[in-house]
Parts: sequence; C-alpha cells; structure tokens
Amino acid sequence: MSASQVSAPSPARPATNTLARTLDEAGFTRAQFWVLMIILAGMFFDTLEQNSVGAMGSLIKSSLHIGNNELTAINSFTVIGGLIGRFAGGWIADRHGRRTSLSVNLLVYTLGGLLSAVAMNYPTLLASRLIVGIGLGGEFTIGIAMLCEMVATRHRGTLVAILNVGSGGVGNFLSYGLFLLLLGPLAPALGGDHLVWRWTFVLLALPALIVVVYRRRLPETPRFLLSQGRVDDANRSLARLTGDRLDPKHAPAYVPPVLTEADIPARQVKASPAAVFGPSVLSRTVTIGAASWMAFGAQVTLNFLMPTLLTERGYTLSDSLLYTMIMNVGSLLGACASALLAGRYGRRSVIGVAGSLGCLTAVAFAVFAHQTAAILLLGALFQFFTMLTNTTLAVWSPELYPTPIRASGTSIVNGIGNIAGAVMPFAAVALWDRFSFAGVFGMVAVMYAALVIASRFAPETRSRTLEEVNETTAPTPTHA
Repeated sequence: MSASQVSAPSPARPATNTLARTLDEAGFTRAQFWVLMIILAGMFFDTLEQNSVGAMGSLIKSSLHIGNNELTAINSFTVIGGLIGRFAGGWIADRHGRRTSLSVNLLVYTLGGLLSAVAMNYPTLLASRLIVGIGLGGEFTIGIAMLCEMVATRHRGTLVAILNVGSGGVGNFLSYGLFLLLLGPLAPALGGDHLVWRWTFVLLALPALIVVVYRRRLPETPRFLLSQGRVDDANRSLARLTGDRLDPKHAPAYVPPVLTEADIPARQVKASPAAVFGPSVLSRTVTIGAASWMAFGAQVTLNFLMPTLLTERGYTLSDSLLYTMIMNVGSLLGACASALLAGRYGRRSVIGVAGSLGCLTAVAFAVFAHQTAAILLLGALFQFFTMLTNTTLAVWSPELYPTPIRASGTSIVNGIGNIAGAVMPFAAVALWDRFSFAGVFGMVAVMYAALVIASRFAPETRSRTLEEVNETTAPTPTHA
C-alpha cells in the first residue's frame, strides 16, 4: 500500500486497537527496557551540555573577556539552535522515522561540542553553541515521542517520566557534581582556569559517540510504520518490542502477522508541521505551548543563571556549584515523584497542584532567601516542583497528537518553551540588577501562576490509548 493510499480518508472503517492491545498484553518487556536505556543515555548528555555554560560561566567570561550579557547570549544561541533542531528533528521524525531523526542528533551535538572546545574567540564560541543546540534540539522531544509509541498504555506515563528522572533529575544533580570536580580538584591538571572549560567540552562530546553506536539497535516504532502503510515492518518491530532481545541479529525468522492493513489508521493527516496548527489540535498546541513557555522558561533561566548569581552574591565558584548541585536534589526527587504519580493521577491535576506550589515557593524564595540555609532549602523545594511540573508536561505533550504529527507537535510545543529559555534569562538579568533574588523569583512566580491557568484547557490522557485520544479528533485527512 502506498503512502498516498494510506493518506486517503476512510471514515467508514473504524480504527482497530490491535497494536495498543498487543503492547498492553505484553507489559514492560526486556527489549523495551533497553529502548528506554538507549534513549535515556543521549538525554543524559543533553542535560550535561545544557548546564555546562552556566557552570563554567565565570571562567568563560574571564578567558574571553566578556560580561553577563554576552554570557547570556551564549545560552540564547544554544537555545535558538535547540529551537532549530526541534523543528527540523520533528519534521524528519514524522517524514522519515523517529529512529532516523534520533540517530542524527548526537552526531551534530558532538561536532558542536568539539568546536566549542577549540573556539578561540567569542563569535566562534557563539557559532559552536548554535550547532550544539541544533544537535540537542530534537534529542528530548523525539525521544519521548518515540518511547510513547512503543510501550503499554498503563506504563506510558511512568516510563516517559523516567526519561526525565535520568536526564533532568539525575542529570541535573550529577552535572554540577561533575563540573565541581572538573573545575575544582582536576582544574590544574586540565590546564587551569583558562583551559579547563575547553577540556570539559571535549569530555562532554566524546562519550556521546558511544551512544550513537548503540542507537543502531533501536527499531522504528510500529505506530509510525503503520502510519506509512508498512504493515510487515510494523509486525517485525512489534515482535522485537514484545520480546526479550532488542538486537536485530536475534530477531525471530518468522514473525506472526499480528497487524494487518485493517490496523492502518483510517484518518490520516499529512506529516507537516503546519498540521500542528490545524483546527482540531490548535487548542492543544496553544495550551501546552503556553504551559511550556512558562515551565521551561523558568527552568532554563534558573539552571543557567543560578551559579553566576550566587558567585556575584559573594560565593566562590566552588561553593556556587556545590549549592546548585544541592538544590538539584529537588530536581531528582521531583522527576521521581512525577514517575510515581503518572499512573495514578491525571496530568492536569498533577500540573495544577505542582504549579501552584511552585508559584508559592518562588514567592517564598523572593522574600526569605537571604541566608545560605534558606537559599538551599527553598531552592531545592522550588526545583522539586519545577521538575515535577516539567516532567508531567513532557509525558503529556506527545499524547496529544496523532502519529503522523506526533514528533512535530511535541517538538513545536517544547520549542515554544525553548524560545522562553532564550528570552527570559535576559529579563531575569535585568531584574537581578535591580531587585536581586526577589526580582528573579518574583518573575518566576508570575510565570507559574500563568502555567496553572493554561494547563486547565488541555484534555486528560491518563489510562487512554494514543488511538483513543487522537483517532476521533485528528485533523481532517490531507493528501500527501
């Protein structure tokens, strides 16, 4: 069956649920565990890279003779690159497959990281961070869309949340521990303050190549293959995912035809980013996009600026990195809490409660964070609610779009948060100069209040298959 035939509307034929039922009956298999680990490994490096410039900010400023605004621009270039990478990665994933898109990301990231290490001036560093951002842009969004399509309904929320436990939780915590080690005790062996940040970029880039090799074992998702009319390939992918061995060398010689042409979704939409703004899903895009702006904008702003803000308040670089790492214990616990809650409570309820408490914590930080103990306690508490909110948003986003535009939809709404990550640090720096911590966290409190309001308008998806959420609400079929 050709792609054009698949795209033709067939409203009389009801959608079957064979694929979802087969995955549900299989539960969480050993093969799916390795899919989770391989995707997670790339996301872990994503988090390390995102936090690197903020952690090494004072050293980069001194080495390249730049100020806070220039340092913030480095972050913004990385974020803008991430925006480009998200949009391009989503388009590639919806047109050519999730596996293809995910395989390219880390190669581009590695190139950019090595260019950052040898950048001899500020413009070159800006360009290299743009490339890093492009490589990292689709890593998270394509990863969560891919895993979302490969696992049982009852495990979907928890497993997608676990990706953020490993990346946003463990990654945020360990990244500052790693930077503390590299920029502290190991700094003399790595060339001192003027060279250690370059070696750090090298150390972050090279291990990603190992992940690229292992990603060759990932199968394409059966839902994507069905959307393309590739029934035989979808059956082979499904057999691997419901088995014990992920390696294609151990795939069974005979694959039973569990899926047939009747399982191809009857209502198809053209795999185009423009379809994300189609009438039937526009409200979802606007709602989750607004929530992402508030949630991810606040997270990126604080993770990027916190070490620098603490340093400018009189703490040493080592102390600021240590304190930021301690605060990120809250991130780890928040991501874990999201994984535990994903299978028990609705997405709207979790985000509404976590966002409200995050708003109150930000207000408390603005008012009371004057001593070290208060900074650490309130900072960790705020990071807890931040990661609980962001992880639940990450679970929610790919569930809200039909298969042909799932990667693009997830990438676009997360890309809106990416834009906030480029813009909001500038506002935070301006507020810091006038009002110190009160200004920065006051801004964040307002953002979280808006997040709670926006989250009330998206549909609930817990305990519903992807087909149930999207088959009856997909945009009008469009010929490719």
